[in-house]
Amino acid sequence: MINMSKGTNERLAIHGGVPVVDSSKAKFEWPRITDQVQLAVKNQLLDTISIYDNSNIFGEFEKRFARYHNRKYAQLSNSGTSSIFAMYEAINVLPGDEILCPVYTFHATVSPMMYLGATPVFCDSDDDGNIAFDDIKRKITNKTKAIVVTHMWGRPVRDILEISKLCKDRGIYLLEDCSHSHGAKIYGKRTGSFGDIAAWSLQGQKTVTGGEGGILATDNKNLYDRALLQGHYNKRPKIELSDNSALKKFSLTGMGLKLRAHPLAIAIANEQFNHLEEFIETRQKYAEMLNRALLEYDFLDLPDTNSAKNSWYAYCIKYKGDDRHGVAKRRFVEALTKEGLIEIDIPGSTGLLNNLPLFCHPDQILPRMYGKDLRKQDGFPAAQRFTDQLIKMPVWSFNDEEWIIDKYIAGFRKVCNYIQQNNGGLLRGN
Repeated sequence: MINMSKGTNERLAIHGGVPVVDSSKAKFEWPRITDQVQLAVKNQLLDTISIYDNSNIFGEFEKRFARYHNRKYAQLSNSGTSSIFAMYEAINVLPGDEILCPVYTFHATVSPMMYLGATPVFCDSDDDGNIAFDDIKRKITNKTKAIVVTHMWGRPVRDILEISKLCKDRGIYLLEDCSHSHGAKIYGKRTGSFGDIAAWSLQGQKTVTGGEGGILATDNKNLYDRALLQGHYNKRPKIELSDNSALKKFSLTGMGLKLRAHPLAIAIANEQFNHLEEFIETRQKYAEMLNRALLEYDFLDLPDTNSAKNSWYAYCIKYKGDDRHGVAKRRFVEALTKEGLIEIDIPGSTGLLNNLPLFCHPDQILPRMYGKDLRKQDGFPAAQRFTDQLIKMPVWSFNDEEWIIDKYIAGFRKVCNYIQQNNGGLLRGN
């Protein structure tokens, strides 16, 4: 166990002191390639590495995944982005359709709709970085075709019930991007089971991973069929589309794309899926350890560990030390990394989307879909504040990694004690 006492004379590593941990020994390595993972790949390699329909490992994983989320249908693809793309295709997004989106998210929540000529209408964030229901209510119009939500960093959208009811009342679609939230749960239901259709990433860092891959789930067979034809053709549509479906005649070609997953990736994901609940349980334990150890620091706003079942894709802290003690976030993170806490991160690829060229000037890269610039969207104070304050770290998933959590706690406390006791001290400034 770590020593929770305050060491007032402990010299920070950034000032020449001894780091808390050797950074080369406290890395986040994911996924762990266990004997079971290797066996799953070997068995699949000896079986088949190309599947044209929903048989074999594809059918096995899809059925398990749908059952786990209490959904009727699940469908694999080659990436989470492709599955999100299939969600938009499933609801038949047309040029000019407006879709309410979180302004704070990874771009792939929104970018696939641009291939279909949609107009993203960005909404501000709540305190968790998720889409804000109040802003949704302000921006929904008769032109709104759908609302897409992201359960950011594994934390379920707290207003998902209200958003779902609004969509039902208005007759519009609710889409869920669950790429961060495998196994997360709120109000007794798993993320991905609230909307008309949902998508997950199976990319390398995700909790259930195949290295690359994606999956969607829905109860609506019409949505499923359109998604199927977007990324599959020939054998699978011929088997799965009913003879009386108007789409059956497109079985041979689909919509012209091939977005199938790779069997070896899904064999890995299937083995990972066996341990999802164990991973979440261990991550929850570590998140609670971090919260208990860091609760006393008034410049750290810690994540809630109680109100929902978080999948802990990341442990997110809102840092307020620049206001309280004059220490910039960048400087705080630099001090932590010098202590060997190299997994502490200021996200770079995830942030506000409203000023990215794709969403402001799509006419310059997708002129076939957009004849002019889109209206510039501004005014997202909560999302900007969340982005400005956010630092994050991964949450380790195995019991034999608790020593790393102990070291991270020790490193955090060492730096935080210095800041609190010295009102920033030599860390003040930029």
